[in-house]
Amino acid sequence: MGRGTPLPPRPPPRSLNVTERGRRVAEIAELYDRTAASYQRWWAPVIEPAALRLLDLVAAVVTDRPEAVIVDVGAGTGVLARAAVARWPRVRAIAVDPSAGMLDVGRAEAARTLDRSDRRRLDWLTGVAEPLPIADRAADVVVSSFTLQYLPSRVGALREGYRILRPGGAIAVVTWLLTNDSPFEPWRLLDTLLEELRIERPPSRETGPFRSLRSAAALLRQAGFGDAHATEGVVEYQWTADPLIRCAIEFEELPLFDSLDPMARDELERSWTARLGRLTTADLLYRDRVAYGTGRRIDSKSRAPARNQ
Repeated sequence: MGRGTPLPPRPPPRSLNVTERGRRVAEIAELYDRTAASYQRWWAPVIEPAALRLLDLVAAVVTDRPEAVIVDVGAGTGVLARAAVARWPRVRAIAVDPSAGMLDVGRAEAARTLDRSDRRRLDWLTGVAEPLPIADRAADVVVSSFTLQYLPSRVGALREGYRILRPGGAIAVVTWLLTNDSPFEPWRLLDTLLEELRIERPPSRETGPFRSLRSAAALLRQAGFGDAHATEGVVEYQWTADPLIRCAIEFEELPLFDSLDPMARDELERSWTARLGRLTTADLLYRDRVAYGTGRRIDSKSRAPARNQ
């Protein structure tokens, strides 16, 4: 979940070999396979408005190319792909995600919310961001929402986006932005309880948020994109205590709760529930900053992206 508040100092990054990268992606996919239904119920409504803004950022390209192919990388349950075929009557959308469980939930949502003609223009591919299971220069638009924070090589994944775009195509991504804002009060209470109960949180599978808008734009340029920019946005959602608890236990903090024996799990849930019950509505208003990054594949003859870093 979005936690763009300050991070502790990190050791210098090390390169992951192919086996390590594959194992990390497989672990994340397995987690999302287990939590796909809970993700769709509890967390998708939180981030969906921020994710859908990506379609506004690429709308000019679709206007110029009414039959555009849009690839949604790390699609999850396919909110962007589903919205794209509903918004533009001639585009084709491809939802790519390593979690078959998430794609299955997305298909069910498409069957529930889209008519048959829209569903015919929507494809679902089980695959990873690097390498993407898409041919060179096969797409007009690449979008990706709240995926980059999981990837071992962000620039590698962005280069894959560059590879599959046709000249003049566009990319738009969004993920969390590091800030000095105070943490969401329910998360602060949970972290305090973990300290009091001497419970160690399992290692995070995330590589962290963007550290600045400047670094987000620089990453896109490093991947080969021209006209690269980054802007700030906000995710905002009004929680109530019970749904927040279910979201944490069934999705966001599942590795933590799974790591506990039944007695410790019950004590943590009971204590956190009691403390959440003392919070105000304002305390339960979740706000976190995000960074939107955009770029274009300017020229088919542009030099290949640099392979250092």
